[in-house]
Amino acid sequence: MKCYNHHDRDAFAVCTSCGKGLCLECASDKNGRMICKDNQKCAEKCNFVKGLLILILLIGIISVLLTILD
Repeated sequence: MKCYNHHDRDAFAVCTSCGKGLCLECASDKNGRMICKDNQKCAEKCNFVKGLLILILLIGIISVLLTILD
């Protein structure tokens, strides 16, 4: 697989948001996930997913606490 931006370079990683091949220059590590360095939409999607996972975790913790307190 080649980099989506630099077609002469092999992909070092794949964007976890859009699936594009990334070379070292185009890859960006966001919280342990590789995303397109210059693609704001990929960064926003990564942040949205992170926020959603935190919300689900908090709802789970509150549910457990309410069950214990009953």
